[in-house]
Amino acid sequence: MDINAAKNKTKTWDGINYDRRDAYVAGSLAAGGFAAHKTLKQRISGLHRSTTLLSDSIQDQFAAFKEYLKQQKAENQLLKASLTKEELLIGHAIRTGIALSAITLTMSAAYMVHPYTPMDVLNAGKAAVKTVSTTVQIPINAYREYSERRAADKAAKLALIEQERAELRAKEQVEAHLAASGADGNPTLYGQDADGNMVEMMLPETLHYVYNDYNSILDTSMGSMLYFSQGDTHWNDYLIAGVDRMGGYGCGPVTISMLVNSFAENKEAVTPIDVAEWAVENNEYAIHGGSYHSLIPNALAHYGLNCESVQERTPEKVRELLRTGHVLIALMGKGSLTDVGHFVIITQNAPDGGVMIADPAKFGNCQKSWDLDLIIKELKAAYDAGGPLWSVTW
Repeated sequence: MDINAAKNKTKTWDGINYDRRDAYVAGSLAAGGFAAHKTLKQRISGLHRSTTLLSDSIQDQFAAFKEYLKQQKAENQLLKASLTKEELLIGHAIRTGIALSAITLTMSAAYMVHPYTPMDVLNAGKAAVKTVSTTVQIPINAYREYSERRAADKAAKLALIEQERAELRAKEQVEAHLAASGADGNPTLYGQDADGNMVEMMLPETLHYVYNDYNSILDTSMGSMLYFSQGDTHWNDYLIAGVDRMGGYGCGPVTISMLVNSFAENKEAVTPIDVAEWAVENNEYAIHGGSYHSLIPNALAHYGLNCESVQERTPEKVRELLRTGHVLIALMGKGSLTDVGHFVIITQNAPDGGVMIADPAKFGNCQKSWDLDLIIKELKAAYDAGGPLWSVTW
């Protein structure tokens, strides 16, 4: 074929070669038709427009992303400002633990895929699990310890505040009542006469009155004795040693307070709170356990009363001591008066052959006679500090 023939051939349609300016462009805007041929200048111009549109889109997205980061930073700063140093430290510890866990898992996985024996793989897996568990527990244990410490601090502060409030209330009430004193500084009590009328009662000069809910005087072998209850609203909620409520653990201090205010030669009244504080300061109190038995002889000696251990714990000996001007403090075990340990005062012989008691836990027990054999039988089997029975006199 010569050159002219070849040129002519390219100008004819043979299904492969063609000499047309219009061409089908699959997927173009003219897909399914024909697109006009564009010049180089037009193509460059179109490319520039496309580039400009793409650049604007990227800039918009980048600006939106920067704004998002700015908002997140502001939120993080606000959150950080509201956290304490301890909480920030815990956060760092948790993130460190997570990072260590990820590293450990990655190294463990790399080690496990190494062609060792099945036993090596098993041991590596066990070691990895143990390491991860230990690492994860680090921030958890730190946070738990921190939470417990904060809770304990908060409870201690609340207990101290409540104790101070109780002391202030008791002091204000005592001072208010003493301001309305009768003769020689003894305030007037009111009781009912035989006809049920309210009449004034003057306290014996030996008594130091402490304002309380009961305002009751009991007869004893030593004379008139003020009755106090550990459940009295003026000290029921007082926390001994900042922990134990007087209402549940205060039979020892209340018992001492009854005797001291009634028979000791003190210049000022001694409240159950005063005795409880003395007990704590002198190691005569066990937290969550109550008063040590040595509180009885030591506290009574401190306040000027004579206290002796009763070794012959028989009905005959108790009646003899009551007839000769003594009262007795009994440490009771589980039985009619308590389920654990409890101090009561045996105050005097009863006409029916029994004895009367002063129970700081229940006033009703003071209003009836008790079988002396039962009282002795239910004494607690505790023989330290001269217990479980002491005689008291001047």
